[in-house]
Amino acid sequence: MVKDAKGRFPGNPPWGDGWGWALFSADDPATTVTKDYKTECIQCHLPVKENDWVYTYGYPPLN
Repeated sequence: MVKDAKGRFPGNPPWGDGWGWALFSADDPATTVTKDYKTECIQCHLPVKENDWVYTYGYPPLN
């Protein structure tokens, strides 16, 4: 994920809710396979919506 507080890419399906969302395949780590964060990413991040969509409790340095 890349923070995008300015909403720089409206209408771009991998960008929204303050972030650029990305999932990378192990066989091509330079290219995201994410087509639409609303269908591919957001459901897993719903539990941490109030934490700016980011899971930090498993990573103490991020808190």
